[in-house]
Amino acid sequence: MNPRINLLLLILPISFTAAAQEFRLGGGYTGSNVSEAGEERWVGRAGYHMGADLQLGSTWFLRPGFHLLVRNLNYTLAGVDQNGEGIGNDVEFRYTDRSLRIPLMAGLNLIDSTSDPAINIYVVGGPTALLNLNADLRNDRLEVETSPAEWYLGAGAGLTLGFLFVEGGYHVAMSNVFEGARFETNPRVNLINLSAGIRLQLAN
Repeated sequence: MNPRINLLLLILPISFTAAAQEFRLGGGYTGSNVSEAGEERWVGRAGYHMGADLQLGSTWFLRPGFHLLVRNLNYTLAGVDQNGEGIGNDVEFRYTDRSLRIPLMAGLNLIDSTSDPAINIYVVGGPTALLNLNADLRNDRLEVETSPAEWYLGAGAGLTLGFLFVEGGYHVAMSNVFEGARFETNPRVNLINLSAGIRLQLAN
């Protein structure tokens, strides 16, 4: 991985921990909604994520995080002969990538959070960077190069219940999955996240 990224991953948690009010551990489902299916008929499949977040603030808050994201896609190639005539059945392949997901969310608690109520509802929004770690395309005849970084803009809402939380969000892709022209269509993949986990209160 790029040395600058390694340094960023080392410095940010240290600097935020000094002022953090809440530490979150969680994970859950990640769905892929392909906005450009194209000739390969890209289809999103279920994936997952897990990671940690630091929440800074009370009613208004800032929440950076680091998550491992596993994303699955399928694409279909039609069986054709040298003249382009269809033969046989279409062949479906699976694409899987693993990424470091770095969200930077700003949010608002809708119930006064100064006394940390047992139940609260909140909304969040902001950018997310997706840094590719590795990728696997189950088609030995085709080599692809996944973009080293993808960018997202998303929003969501959540519920806290004591030391537990649940959250859902939708993130719109600002960039394509692949570099170059390996496919007829280079898809953009929007992400649907459903998460649950625990909240650990830290001393101010």
